[in-house]
Amino acid sequence: MDALKIISEQLLPILGAVVLIFTSILLYKLILLMNRLIQTIQSLDPTIQLTNQSIEKMQQPLDTVVKVSKTVDTVHDKTVESVQKVSSIAKENLENVKNLMKNSKNTKEEA
Repeated sequence: MDALKIISEQLLPILGAVVLIFTSILLYKLILLMNRLIQTIQSLDPTIQLTNQSIEKMQQPLDTVVKVSKTVDTVHDKTVESVQKVSSIAKENLENVKNLMKNSKNTKEEA
């Protein structure tokens, strides 16, 4: 039992130093990873700004397309409304024309 105690007393400081070294290496690699990540994000910033500028340039033509689309919709609605009015007027007047022709035919037959 004393032999185990002596071996443990000698091995524990060595194992502690090894764990400390591995922990230091791991921490160093994490710091390097974070630095690379920050550099990557910073290198993406100009690309993101360029993309944002391109989107802003496209906004005005898109607004124009929306205005034209609304105008086309309005013209279509008015055209449909006009055709319906013309159709109803023609239908009403068709009855009047039929009646007028019947009346003129009846007056011709009477004469």
